[in-house]
Amino acid sequence: MSAPKKSQSSFAKQFQELEEIAAWFEGDAVDLEEGLTKFERGMTLAHGLRERLQEAEVTIERMQQTLPQDNDD
Repeated sequence: MSAPKKSQSSFAKQFQELEEIAAWFEGDAVDLEEGLTKFERGMTLAHGLRERLQEAEVTIERMQQTLPQDNDD
């Protein structure tokens, strides 16, 4: 069970880094070269986070399909 914990930690750290990059862009002093580097890193992080969320969505859908349906309508 260590893999999911590591994955969650990695996801949280990557999300935190993305938030820090967004906050940097919201600041007053923006250097073009540093901004380009941060933008590229942010895009890389966003792509990886989006993939992880999609994987989680697929996992949840699979789990829902295997659980018995509640037919109390």
